[in-house]
Amino acid sequence: MNSRGSRTRIWIPAAMLALSVSALVYGNARTALSPQEKADAVKSVTIRWLGQSCYLMTTSGGTRIVTDPVNFKGYHFPKGTEADIVTVSHEHIDHNSVEVVAGEPLIVRGTDKGCLEVNAIDKTIGDVRLYTVPSFHDPGMRRKNAIFVFEFDGIRLVHLGDIGTVLSEDQIKAIGKVDILMIPVGGQYTIDGAGADTIVKQLAVSRFVLPMHYKTEAFEDIPRTVDSFLEGKANVRRIDGNTFVFDAAVPATRMEYVVTGYK
Repeated sequence: MNSRGSRTRIWIPAAMLALSVSALVYGNARTALSPQEKADAVKSVTIRWLGQSCYLMTTSGGTRIVTDPVNFKGYHFPKGTEADIVTVSHEHIDHNSVEVVAGEPLIVRGTDKGCLEVNAIDKTIGDVRLYTVPSFHDPGMRRKNAIFVFEFDGIRLVHLGDIGTVLSEDQIKAIGKVDILMIPVGGQYTIDGAGADTIVKQLAVSRFVLPMHYKTEAFEDIPRTVDSFLEGKANVRRIDGNTFVFDAAVPATRMEYVVTGYK
């Protein structure tokens, strides 16, 4: 105590204090992450294939996105399945069954009814930014198709819809760096496997390629199966069921082709 009865103050240089705090946080004295800290560090994303070009995606924040809802031929959209956002790449019957999606989703249509024009869209809904890039539905360039680009959880995911041609330099630039690509591979109504291979290279996809829109028991009108596209590819992950879950916070080590069922 000094003469006034107060405590003696000890001066510690700011730099030394900062080092001491840093050692406690980052050095040997650091304690393990709590369960809540571990949960906060995970960005769990769920992707569920429902057939053709239809996916139900759920971000780590809980936003639900349905792409190209299908309720056609042998594909049956699960009754009561809700979404916050529904996107439609083009207005064909196997891509635009928006009425089967439950809840009160925002419907985002990529083209006009005749598929003659692509709607210019760039909006943010909750934790998701989405925008369109115009493309052609068929090699003859008679009809249009909207490429949908989604940004959430620090990743960029691209749904190509029924794209019918490989990409131009302008389209590659407009799409940007791609982490996950959903791409048709069946041919006839879209690009085939060779075209898909070209686009994967054009976009330099870093994490996952999800093949879609190919021949299955539910939809046999399409010429080629997914196996014809995957032939000779080594980095293929096959998943039982129709649901793929990954942590967006974990950096990619290589690109993989991910294949699921549709039910």
